[in-house]
Amino acid sequence: MIWRWFWREWRTPALLIVWLSLTLAVACVLSLGRIGDRIDQSVHYQSRDFLAGDLVLRASYPVDESWLQLAQEKGLTLSRQISFSTMTYAGDVPKLADVKAADKYYPLYGELETKPAGLKAEKGTVLVAPRLLALLNINVGDNLDVGDATLKVSGELIQEPDSGFNPLQISPRILINIDDARATGAIQPGSRLTYRYMFAGSPAAVQAFQHVIDPQLKADQRWLTLKQDNSPLAQSIERAKQFLLLSALLTLLLAVAAVAVSMSHYCRSRHNLVAILKTLGAGRWALRRWIIGQWLVILLAATVVGSMLGLAFEAILIRVLAPMLPKMLPQAGFWPWIWAIGALFSIALLVGIRPYRQLMATQPSRVLRSDVTANI
Repeated sequence: MIWRWFWREWRTPALLIVWLSLTLAVACVLSLGRIGDRIDQSVHYQSRDFLAGDLVLRASYPVDESWLQLAQEKGLTLSRQISFSTMTYAGDVPKLADVKAADKYYPLYGELETKPAGLKAEKGTVLVAPRLLALLNINVGDNLDVGDATLKVSGELIQEPDSGFNPLQISPRILINIDDARATGAIQPGSRLTYRYMFAGSPAAVQAFQHVIDPQLKADQRWLTLKQDNSPLAQSIERAKQFLLLSALLTLLLAVAAVAVSMSHYCRSRHNLVAILKTLGAGRWALRRWIIGQWLVILLAATVVGSMLGLAFEAILIRVLAPMLPKMLPQAGFWPWIWAIGALFSIALLVGIRPYRQLMATQPSRVLRSDVTANI
């Protein structure tokens, strides 16, 4: 009976508009949600390259060694780093340089670009930015005095994954082994040093470690993550998320407006029919079962067709936005489906309840007098 009712009512323009509005709402929310989720996952993976780790702790003084032992006990990989500025010399020519002293595990993520490729700062060697080589007029294989230490230039330092972009940076960068940091004479009381501790591991282990350490952080210690960063990249990511969210909300508002208007029109046009059915003996439960069944069929059809359209819209949007998106996008999770179906039922409950209650409350006397109103 419900299916016969539904197929008979299907040709009604108002009911067709309701279905189309719900279908488009599901399609738009699903497509935008899947794209946003895939971009967010891609950024999460790429953010590790920009930080050279899943989580970075920056401090002005060495942190408690028990913290680092706790990180290793939780299965996290640790990389230590010290940054400072010092004078470098080639003969009698001095030049101020930004020094990064890192251990053999650096970087945990990303790629350290060197020339020749694949180099790391071994003990007794230094990787030097090409600009510093030109300023000091030295070549790979020559010796370079870094503070009080004399190190051999093993190659050129082209790019570090966590260096970012700083147009105000004047001093060229060099990379040394952390075991040579104290020999430079820069690590002493009063020196301006920055300690970085990079951690890598499973998301659960990283969050558990951060949760334990958070209450113990001092004033000079803070976490570094991409979301907490104010870099242009983080701001661009946030703007993209806000744009996708705004597009989804605008789609939902339009769908709500279309469903509200068309549903009210449809229910007003069916008051006489419900009045006739009541005069013929149709009970309240029978009418409620028919109307709720019809509404569920509409929601099911909107879910199925909207999901298919949403996947098609996603493919089209990714093809259009391909030049601005990462080359590799991971698969989306289940949350966009939950959002789309949740939005569908939210619209149904918010917009559909009142017109259907008015329809159910139609008086049988409306068959004789069209001016009789429903009592709700």
